[in-house]
Parts: sequence; C-alpha cells; structure tokens
Amino acid sequence: MKILKFKNKSLNIFLEYSYRYKWYMVAVIILSTIASAMSALPAWLSKYLIDDVLVRRRKNEFYLILIAVFVSTIIKVVAAYYSNIASNYVTETIKREIKIDIFSHLQKLPIEYFRKNKLGDILSKLTNDTSNLGRMGFIIFEMFKEFLTVLALTIRLFQVDYILALISLVLMPFILKIVKKYTKKIRKSGRERQDTAGRVTAFTQETLSGVFVIKAFNNIDFVTKKYEDFSEEEFKNSYKTTKIKAKVSPINEIITTFMVLLVVLYGGYKILYEKSISSGDLISFVTALGLMHQPLKRLINKNNDLQDALPSADRVVEIFDEEIEKEYFGEKVEFKESIKTIDFKNVFYRYRDSDGYVLKDVNLEVKAGEIIAFVGKSGSGKTTLVNLLARFFNVDEGSISVNHVDIKNIPLTEYREKFAVVPQETFLFSGTIRENIRFGRNVSEDEVISALKMANAYDFIMEFPDKLDTQVGERGALLSGGQKQRIAIARALIKNPEIMILDEATSALDSESEMLVQEALDELMKNRTTFVIAHRLSTIIRADKIVVMENGEIKEIGKHSELLELNGIYKNLYDIQYNESLVAK
Repeated sequence: MKILKFKNKSLNIFLEYSYRYKWYMVAVIILSTIASAMSALPAWLSKYLIDDVLVRRRKNEFYLILIAVFVSTIIKVVAAYYSNIASNYVTETIKREIKIDIFSHLQKLPIEYFRKNKLGDILSKLTNDTSNLGRMGFIIFEMFKEFLTVLALTIRLFQVDYILALISLVLMPFILKIVKKYTKKIRKSGRERQDTAGRVTAFTQETLSGVFVIKAFNNIDFVTKKYEDFSEEEFKNSYKTTKIKAKVSPINEIITTFMVLLVVLYGGYKILYEKSISSGDLISFVTALGLMHQPLKRLINKNNDLQDALPSADRVVEIFDEEIEKEYFGEKVEFKESIKTIDFKNVFYRYRDSDGYVLKDVNLEVKAGEIIAFVGKSGSGKTTLVNLLARFFNVDEGSISVNHVDIKNIPLTEYREKFAVVPQETFLFSGTIRENIRFGRNVSEDEVISALKMANAYDFIMEFPDKLDTQVGERGALLSGGQKQRIAIARALIKNPEIMILDEATSALDSESEMLVQEALDELMKNRTTFVIAHRLSTIIRADKIVVMENGEIKEIGKHSELLELNGIYKNLYDIQYNESLVAK
C-alpha cells in the first residue's frame, strides 16, 4: 500500500508514523463517515417533513421522522465518541514515539551538533515542538471529519437544485483564496514564534545553570531585563499570529452570510414565480447550507491550527535531517583483539565553524600500557587530539589507527567500549551514588565497593547516612569537586577500559583533594594505556611520553628529564609553574 505524499515533509513524517496504526485509522475513517452522515441527515429529512408530512398532515410519519432524528443523533454521538478515542490514541501514541525517536536520534548525533546548537533550543524542540508534531494528528483527524460532513451536505445541495448549489458555492473560491493567503502568513508567523520560544528556553536554561555567576557579579537586573526583551519578542510574535488567525473567521462569516442571502433570494424566486421547486426543497437546501456553516468554519479554523503547528513540526524534522555519527567508514573491520599500538599519522583537523586547522600534521606512536601526557597553552589542540582518538570527531586528513587498523573502519559502538573518560568538569546524573557508578557497567555490589576503595571514595561515602543510596543532586551539586571526581574515577574503573582519557582531572581541586584524586588516578592508570591532558606538570613527571603542543602542532616529545634538557617550551612551562609554586609557599 503506497503512502500518500504531501509537499510538506512534516506531514509526510506524521503519515509514516500513522501508517503503523493503519487499522485504527481505517476505524477512524469509518466512524467519522458515519458521524458525518448522521450530521447531514437532517438536510434530507427536512424536505419530507415539510412536503410529505406537514403539508399532507401525515401524523404517523411525523413521529417516525422525530424518532429518526433522535436515533441519528445517538448514532452520531456514539460514532463521534469512538472516533475521538481512536484518533486520540493514535495521536498520543505517535507523539510518544516521535519523542522517543527524536531523543534517540539526538543521542546519536556527533558532538559537533551540540557545539553549534544551544541546549535550551534543543530542549524546546524535544518537548514543545514534538508535542505539536503529534498534535497535528488530532487536527488532521478533526479536519477529515469536518470535510466529510461538508462533502455530504454539498451532495445534498446538488440533489435539490444544481443551479441553486452553484450559486451557493460561487463564493467558495474566494473563501479558499482567503484561507490560502492567510495560511502562508500563519505558517511564517508561527515559525517566527517557535524560533523565539526556542531562544527563550535556551536563555532560561543558560541563566538558571549560571545563577551562581549572576549572583556573584550582582547582575540580576541585567539578565532579568534581557529575559523581558526575549519575552516581549515572544509575545509580539504570538500576538501577531493570533491577529492573523482572528481575521480569517469574520471575513468568511460575511462571505457565508452573503452566500445564504443569495440562495434564499434565488430559491424564493423559484418558489414564488417559477414554482419549479417546493418549499420543502428550499428548506432542505437552506438546512443543508446552515448545517454546512459550522463544519466549514471549524474546517478553516482547524486548517489555521494545522498551519500554526507545522512550523513546530518543521523544527523537529530539522533534527531528523541531521546526520548521525557513522558507525564506520569504508570497509567494516570487526575488532575483538586488545589494543597494542596506537598511531597518529599526518593528522589534520578543523572545526566546522572554523576557517583554520586546530591540528596540523600530528604524528605520534603509542604502545599499550604507556602513559602519554599532553601539555601546552589553552587552544593548542590537546583536547581536540584525544577527542579524535575517541572518535568524538573524525580526522579531516591523515589517520589514527590501532594495531594498524584505521579507527574509522571499526564499528563505533564496539570501539568506544575500549574507552573511559574522566573529564575536568565531572558530570554526575541526578540519582544515587550507586546508580552513577553503575552507569559505566551494571556490576555486583562487591565490585562497586572494590572500585570505590581503589578510587579513594569508599570512606567518605560510608560517612553519609544513606551511604551508596545518597542522592548526588543535579549534575552532582550536593557533592564537593573532589568527591565528584573520585566517584567519576570509580565509574571509569567499573568499565575496566583498555584506554583511559584524563582531561585535566585534578586542575580544579584543592591540594588535599588533588592528592586523594591523584592516588586514585594512579590506581586507574595501572596496566592501561592512558592519555593525560595536564595542567599541573607535577602530575605527569612519571609519564612515558610528554607531548608538548603549540598552535595545533607537536613541538616536543620525550620524558620529563629529556624535555628539561632540551631547554625548550616544556622547560619554560615547568620553570613558570615551579616559580609560582615557590611564591605560593
């Protein structure tokens, strides 16, 4: 069965989801058809009521018509009830599935996407905009039901008198033209409103996350004023959409009233002068026209709602259009062996929003079990290089290989199982300490405790009243920096990776916390290939290779003692930190 295609991509996506529930949709169509037919039935019955019953005084048939009206109303409300239930079920189910699929798609997008887009705007798309995409279903079902009613009543108009029907519908093109004109305006205005709403959400999320900085700089008035400006823009866009939508109904009301007057005028002429139709015909015609008014009005209003929802839906589709991380490039290589060598060969990389390369012609050989430390000024390319190794980004030129296999050819999910990362800014999820540690891998309680002891975290956790069930708060806000870092190390130990990446893991800690965390890191680095991004050079003196970077290039490589003898960049960095240490003492 071929799915109907629309020009709008959002509608097509909704139809693809709807097709999964085609039998529910068939039921909705059948029930809507019954409800619409029952809604239009009075237009047929009114002719017989006037011409055959009232004029000829047929009492029995009079009661039959009343019963028919009552029964048709019962059938209509029952059919409409189950139609609404079925359409709501499909709509809510589709909304849920779209949200899940969008969330899943976001998880698979490259880091580059999150560098370019504000988190608040992404959240707005995931919550508000996906709801509107799902809401389109209910609107479409409602429009379909109203359309069937209008269609049934239009058929009745032509049955009575086709000239009269043409007169009554002669203004329909004008109505459709007005609808089309305002449809474009509503959609454009709706997109502006949703984009503004996304910016408001992004700003709100950003300021609430940075509330400490706002208070520290005593800048509450500034951010409040900025929020007022954003809200004012959102209000203006929303009000603009409301005004556009409000214009459609009165215009159509005037045109429709004029149309009814034309019908009555011509119909009255045919009864009074030509006597070619009966009073029952005219009543039936006017009844059909009157019954058509509300469904037609609702159809137009629902179309306005649909056009208003489409911009939100389009914002969701934009996420679907983003290309997810590729599992592998070229020929797939199953990689089950342990990593023995890692080679960076002529590696070049630049960020997509940058003109120049942040890494240039990087060459480096690493053997299993080595500790490789990267040092250099901020922006020298240290973090970018280890991100390339973990395939958070992919090299533009050159290659990174493990055991002489290009990492681009290894399935990504399989490859990343070999890594664990302890970042500078530790991220813990809301929940308990136990849940955060088991995030690396679902293990037994004994393994959790063992990892905590190795990470120097066991003692302080046992001092908490709830111990492992202690809540860490949002992003670990209820713990100190050193405590969070040791839990992150335990999480990494649980994963038992072959390769560890430590991104300035002690730079933000006090001396006592640094000592405890460094001891835990020493335990973590045992028998593993470790890449350390170092700020404090005292932490990497025992590294097998220290790589000195500057402006995206490797300038020096060697052990601590060898680099001091070179009397180059590393020696200069070491002297600066050594002198700072003496001054501090």
